[in-house]
Amino acid sequence: MLGLLGWSLQPAWASTDRLLDQARDLGVAVVERSDCLGPKQLATYNMGANLLCLSPVLRRDPAQRAKVIQHELVHVIQDCLDGLETPTSLSLAEGLRSSSSLSAGQVNGFFLQHLRRQGNLQHVVAATALLPQDSKQREFEAYALQADAQMVEHLLAKTCRLPRS
Repeated sequence: MLGLLGWSLQPAWASTDRLLDQARDLGVAVVERSDCLGPKQLATYNMGANLLCLSPVLRRDPAQRAKVIQHELVHVIQDCLDGLETPTSLSLAEGLRSSSSLSAGQVNGFFLQHLRRQGNLQHVVAATALLPQDSKQREFEAYALQADAQMVEHLLAKTCRLPRS
């Protein structure tokens, strides 16, 4: 669908469905169930099982669904940095620092800029306060990129590869 000035205007669910298809193509199982989630959780990604579980509640709000799925797909990308076939993952910050000349401050500044633009920095600080540092960093990155579908799609395509047969 074309909007003003010829820009493509796609509903939030269209790009999200495309991202989910990319994840499935990588070998990530995507399921919709209420029993695989913790309290107040709309989605989870289990890196050991390569399982993305979505709450059926997300069907009610396509914009929230897109943001939640993009958040979880950042965790898939982090998993890809260490290999989907392994039970471990790396933060994007670790991956960027090891593959470029960016400093830790530059990398974290990038994520902080995204959080400030979304206006959710204080929420993220509070939500991640009790997590261990490595988990805190991974959540920080997922919250930072959850509203940037193009960045998530780019990182998913560039970072993740099909499993070897």
